[in-house]
Amino acid sequence: MLLFNRTIQTSGDLPAIMPLLQEITSITKANDVPMNVWVGGNGFTAGTAIFSVGYESVAARAAATSRLMAAKGWWDVNRKMREHVLSSEPDTIMNYVRGGSMGAAIPVGTIVQTSQFYLAQGADFMGALKWANEFADLHTKVTGVEANIVHTIYGVLGGMGMIMGYPNAEAIDASRAKSQASAEWMTKYFEAGKFAMAGTVMARLMTKVA
Repeated sequence: MLLFNRTIQTSGDLPAIMPLLQEITSITKANDVPMNVWVGGNGFTAGTAIFSVGYESVAARAAATSRLMAAKGWWDVNRKMREHVLSSEPDTIMNYVRGGSMGAAIPVGTIVQTSQFYLAQGADFMGALKWANEFADLHTKVTGVEANIVHTIYGVLGGMGMIMGYPNAEAIDASRAKSQASAEWMTKYFEAGKFAMAGTVMARLMTKVA
């Protein structure tokens, strides 16, 4: 399964932007595209919005894009949205190697933590995947929270990440308290340094708004 992400930097004027985000998701839903819209929180620049869609394949994404390009109102709402966009990052598509969801049933208000890094020059990719799966197993054992594992196949290559979902901020605090109290978790966490390019390790939170 694949995960498409588009990240934009907006003016941050949520009263003006939210109706447009709702209109975008209404059009995607009507055209059988299970899009989720998120607002960036901790770790993001203020005003960040993220659009994500789970696809079974690149062909499925191409078909969905064709439906949206022909959909009534699609171009109009995108023109209105661009008035509030300051910049955008390159689109990325990531491949799930553990977990994965089409995302249609994710409740509004869900908070997702992404922890990601880029592989260092000459790093062992298969070794990194082995570490990531071992860490995900341990994370679930210690905190009770499942971790999805992804790596980039379109966009800047060499990216690896873990995605974890929480119903609210209190659940994040509870998970962090358990992980920080576990010496085994901390030891495994810092093993990522064998694979990660210096300066690329990042943890961020985003909240589903549509």
